[in-house]
Amino acid sequence: MDLLLIRHGQSFGNVAGLLNSTEQDGLTEHGMQQAAKLRSLMESLSLMPDRVFSSPWMRALQTTQVLFQDKCDWVVDSRLGETNAGRFATWRADEFRRTFPEFGKHLSDRYEGGESHLELAARSVNWLEEEFLRHVDTPGLLAAVCHAGPISVISQYLLNIPLSKFPNVLVPNASLTVFRKNEHTGSFYLQIAGMS
Repeated sequence: MDLLLIRHGQSFGNVAGLLNSTEQDGLTEHGMQQAAKLRSLMESLSLMPDRVFSSPWMRALQTTQVLFQDKCDWVVDSRLGETNAGRFATWRADEFRRTFPEFGKHLSDRYEGGESHLELAARSVNWLEEEFLRHVDTPGLLAAVCHAGPISVISQYLLNIPLSKFPNVLVPNASLTVFRKNEHTGSFYLQIAGMS
């Protein structure tokens, strides 16, 4: 089985430069157009998943609806949500970094009222192991529509990049990342990386 990771289109929080925004942050008009173009790109590449999962956060759900609304059903899975930044979610990212320059030096640093990147990693890897790795020898394509955080965690895990380097793999909005397993070595490789 191959794995297709899809990052949502541009959201209002992205435009505002917010840290992670909230679960209610939706797509801009440009984000909706990006999702529509992504659908066409997937069709041109014959990328039709056998199973689809989506983060419950609005921007991911809206992207999922544009991509798959008349093609297949999907499962909403909270493990694919972005890092919950708690009371700092609607802070501008640059303001947060200026105010808390030491935050993030340890993956266990937790946002007040939210979670840590370590917790994000744990739930992302749990999803990967249960929904993908357990079925990796089954033919087909599994898709997950989610966010930069989970995509980075999952990509680093599959590429054996230490979590201490998080976020090491960053992809643009409305992009496709495809992993395949090398049948000879058993390791994973990127077939497509952040294509938009």
